[in-house]
Amino acid sequence: MLDVGNDSREDYLINILRLSEGGTAVGTSALADYMGVSPGSVTEMLKVLKREGYVNYEKYRGVSLTESGYRIARDLRRKHHIMERFLTNVLDMDKDNAHEQAHIMEHAISNDAAERICRITGTNVDPDCATCTDPCTDSVSPVSISISVVEMKVGDSGIISYLSTEDGSVARKLISMGFVPGREVELTSVVSEKGARVIRLGDATLALDRNMASAIFVDVR
Repeated sequence: MLDVGNDSREDYLINILRLSEGGTAVGTSALADYMGVSPGSVTEMLKVLKREGYVNYEKYRGVSLTESGYRIARDLRRKHHIMERFLTNVLDMDKDNAHEQAHIMEHAISNDAAERICRITGTNVDPDCATCTDPCTDSVSPVSISISVVEMKVGDSGIISYLSTEDGSVARKLISMGFVPGREVELTSVVSEKGARVIRLGDATLALDRNMASAIFVDVR
């Protein structure tokens, strides 16, 4: 984040990123219209950001992000998508409200907290992602070694890596039962190939139907 911790500066950087995805410089008028502020306000802020080394800006030539500005902007975008997915899938918030809340939270949440939330939702944390809908790709435990509970064999155990489901109610129910990243689980029995899986979670033994079990991804030992 910016040393000054100024949300307004960060908003400018992420909006410049959004308007310059094609690699072209962004006009000050276009940026002003997009952000709903006056062109004069945009010009003054761009002068500040240029002085601090976050943008390249010349009058009448538009603005683009420097390398450091780009790093900050893409990190904010990543956190925004993670929080938006968490609010809609886990907290069952409507999309419009979730977008507004994620805009506030993206400025405050740490990288570590964002990744932990990512592992609950199965949201992609690739810094360059635009939609962030895939499972985590840069978390501590690579997705490539994680398998769903329905792929586990009886007696297999491991650590929950992430949850992945398009059904928010399934994610919420699993979390309420204690199936969160970092918890150890063991598959103790299988009722049938298409039936329930009996899982040990801490001191508890729980039976999950195939649909719920398929949403839990585990790093098997």
